[in-house]
Formats: sequence, C-alpha cells, structure tokens
Amino acid sequence: MMRWDFLKYYLVSLNIIFAINSYAQKDIHCDLLIDSTTVSITNYVASAGDTLCLMAGYRPQLYLKNIKGSEEKPVVIINYQGKTIIDSDLSYGLKFAKCRYVKICGNGVDSIEYGVDIRRVALGNGINIGGKSSDFEIENIEISNTKYVGIVAKTDPDCTFSAVRDSFTMYHVIIRNNYIHHTGTEGMYIGNSFFLGHTLVACDTVVLPHIIDGVQIYNNRVEYAGWDGIQVGCALHNCNIHDNYVYKDSQEEKLYQMSGIMINTGSSCNAYNNIIANGQGSGIIIQGTGGQKYFNNLIINAGKYYDFNDQILTQQFGIFCKYKYINPPDSSFVFFNNTIINAKSDGIRFMNTHSENNMFINNIIINPGAYIYYDTNGSVNTTGQDAYIHNYLHQSDVFMANNIFERSCKNQYFVDTLNNNYHLSYRSPGFNQGQNLLTQGISFDLDNLIRPFDRFFDIGAYELPSAEKVDHVDCLFDVLIYPNPVVNDVHLKIQVMQESIVNVRIYNDLGFYHTLLHGKKFLIGKDYYLGFDLGYLDSGFYYLSLETEKSIVVKKFLKI
Repeated sequence: MMRWDFLKYYLVSLNIIFAINSYAQKDIHCDLLIDSTTVSITNYVASAGDTLCLMAGYRPQLYLKNIKGSEEKPVVIINYQGKTIIDSDLSYGLKFAKCRYVKICGNGVDSIEYGVDIRRVALGNGINIGGKSSDFEIENIEISNTKYVGIVAKTDPDCTFSAVRDSFTMYHVIIRNNYIHHTGTEGMYIGNSFFLGHTLVACDTVVLPHIIDGVQIYNNRVEYAGWDGIQVGCALHNCNIHDNYVYKDSQEEKLYQMSGIMINTGSSCNAYNNIIANGQGSGIIIQGTGGQKYFNNLIINAGKYYDFNDQILTQQFGIFCKYKYINPPDSSFVFFNNTIINAKSDGIRFMNTHSENNMFINNIIINPGAYIYYDTNGSVNTTGQDAYIHNYLHQSDVFMANNIFERSCKNQYFVDTLNNNYHLSYRSPGFNQGQNLLTQGISFDLDNLIRPFDRFFDIGAYELPSAEKVDHVDCLFDVLIYPNPVVNDVHLKIQVMQESIVNVRIYNDLGFYHTLLHGKKFLIGKDYYLGFDLGYLDSGFYYLSLETEKSIVVKKFLKI
C-alpha cells in the first residue's frame, strides 16, 4: 500500500473511532468480527441467525461466499460501533457468491441512517448479489461513485448452464431504505434483461436466464444515476416497486438506457407511490407481462431537459408501456391516479396490441411536450390531445375516464408548483371528481393516507386532505390529540389562530366517517379542550379530522 493510502485509511479510521463513544450502539451480539484487513470470507460455517459485524472504520472491498442462514433466521451482516466506509479499487464493494438467506444492514447504530457507506468502487458495482445467491435483504446502505451499478442482483447464464431458467431460481430480493447516488450506469440492476433469450457466444447457444420470484424495492432514494434509476427484469412473480424517490436519472444520456424506473421483459411488477423527478429519461418504462397496476406515481419533468431533434427515436415519456412480450390471456395494464407534469413527449404512450381491459382512470397529465408537435406535424390520425395518453397503435382495448388533461398547471390549483408540491387544493377541478377505485384495490394515496378521504375519490396522486404538512390555503388551528393509542376516551386540545366554524369527524381506512362535532364556532386566541367517548369503535387505525371551509388538519390515532 502506498504511504498516502495508508495514511488516508489511518486518519479516517481514527476519526471514526474517536466518535464511537457518542453513538447509540444497538445491543448486538457479534458471532464474527470483520476488521478492515479482511477482504474475503469463503470458509466461515454460519449458523442460522448468526451476526457478522463490520467494524467501524475505513476499509477496502469484501467478498463473501457460502454464507447461508435460514428463512426464519437469516445471517445478518451489520455495521458495528460506528460507520463502515468501503473504498474499493476493484470491481465491487461487497460481493456475494453461493450465499442464501442473508440480510445486509446499515442500522447498527441508531444515530447513523446509513451505517454502511460504499463510497467508491473504481471498476465496478457497489453490491453484487451473484454466483447463484438468493434470498437477500439490503437496507440502510449508502452507495455512490461506482463505475457501473449501485446494486446488482442476478446470476448471468454461462456455458455450464447451471444458472438458466430450468436449473436456478432466485427468490426474495428485498431492497429498502437505501441511498444510491452518482452511479456510472444503473442505480439498481435487478434480474436479467433478456427474458426472451440470451445468446452465449462461447458455446453458440441461446439460453433463457433465471427468473426472480419475489422482488420488493421500496423507500429508496436513487439520485444521479448514469443510466436507469431502478431496472428490474425477469421478475416474473410477486414484484412490487413502491415509495421510492428517483431524481436526475439517465445523466449519461445513453440511448435505450434512460428511465427513472424500468420494468423490463418477463417482469410482473406493480409500480406505485413513486416520485420521479427531473430525469433525462422517461419516468417509467414498462415492457413486462401485464396484469399489474401503476398508480399514485408523481412524475415531474421526465426527459424535459433532454435535448434532441429526432421525434421518432429519442422521445421521452412520463410513462411508456411498450409491447415486448406476448401477454398472457386476459392480462391488462391499468394506470390509476398518476400525476404527470411536463413530460418531454407524451404523458403516457401505450404501445401494446396483445393486452385487454386496459384502463386509464383518475390521472392528471399536464403540458406534454409533444402536444404542439402533433398539432402541427402529426398525421391525419394524430392530434394534440394524443400527447396526453397516446394509444399509439390504435389497436388496444382501452378505457379512459375521469382524467384531467391540461396545457398549464395554473387552473389546477396545486399547492406549490414552484417547489414541486402537487397536492391538490380545494379549488382544484380534481377535488372529489375521481372514479371510486376501491374495488380495484386502490385505498391509499401517495402519502399513504386513506383514499377516498370522503365519499369521493380525488384525481391525481394525492388525496385531499393528504397530510398535515400540506398548506391548504391557511392553517387556522393546531390540534393535540391524547392519549394515543386511545382506549375509550380521546381528548383534544385545539389552539385557534382565526375565528372558524369547525366540524370534527373520524374516518376509517375505507374513507367512511361519522361526525363528532358539527358547526362549532371557535374564537381566536382561545384554547379549547374537547373529549369524546370512542369505546364503541373497533380496534385499528383511524383519522381525526378538523375541517373548516378554508383549512383542514388530520391526526392519525390508534384505537386499542
């Protein structure tokens, strides 16, 4: 090791060690301590439930092989006594082969959100789950400055044919609460991209890559990916991608590698409650099997700043659903309650001839960039309106209802478009104008609050009222609810900032409510104390709502 490299490792490790005493270390029993000099673990015989502790400090890459727990008791790999920082000159930060039932955690210290920090990988990927590994959980990891991908989970087939579709299946890949940024290519690359077949040149054979049964990707931040933010392929069963924040994807502007979320061939993934903003590529690209739902997504400026002249090859869309695989009988693509703002070309382009019962309901699509192009240069069968939802092949079974298509945000009365706050206000034409989709399984909004809040669905990704943090014109009062959880009696302390006529209501998860107080006049500058007997309610979560004509405050509580 060069003198400077040694000094760098020493100084950073020293700083971390000095800070250890200030950390709230979790009570962790370490079955194996992994110090900064260990770069390979291939002969450790793990027992189910073992904990492998990554010592705090600065370290190079780590390769692990044959680490196996059980479904009930996975082997846990966790940071210990501070943050573990990985700086690798090789092709990986953490690499796994022939491992199963493993959980990689960066939450070993309560005060550190990302306790495992893969800070640089000079020649490859941050985390590589390969070599026929399966059943992995990855959480609270930060990954940045990789030459290629942040997290890879797949085993590519080779001429041994040991990892093709009839010889290997990867199960249960769970990726949550991670922060991935500044990757050379994809933020995540989960599963193979060639579901329909991959040619192995070395043995002149076409093979089918393995599938993944069980993919859950949620609560992640992916920022400044060079290519796609999140890409999933061959995830044929039990796949959900939700509650992720993808920002500034596709920075390298690599043609055909440009999207916030890519659902590739052979994948059956629901995608919902994602926020995708200011990327160079399309918001969501779907090339999967059909039969899934895409709802409550907020997509802002998809491809808007991608400079191109070719309106045929290099368009970028809010959502692009493209035929790539012959869909199973009776499959469908449904798009509910998405809000799509300023897409470069079409808001949604639908390009599929094999699916049936496709539905586009309760979506808000504002200012698609292709509107003027179609209006002035389109064919005889294309008008500016096609830029909102473009049924490109005009052969699909498509139903549309209760959508808002507008050129400007002005008349939608969003809360604060300058700061990308696309919650509705009470003056919005989307308020209470949506189709009820409870029978379709849509019972919450992008803030994970109940939908519908009242009897009627709102249009777009957010239900009104959707959260206490939303500024609904003015906040006229503050509310304290206690105790919480509630056994029988609930008490409210209400501080009034403006004279108001107030209704107090309770809502359940299905949006049904009953009124506790109606038309009560509250005077400014006075605190009010109210009590209600809720012993008649069943156990569960409820929402207490204080409503006026100008403002609303919602408090969630648990009845036990």
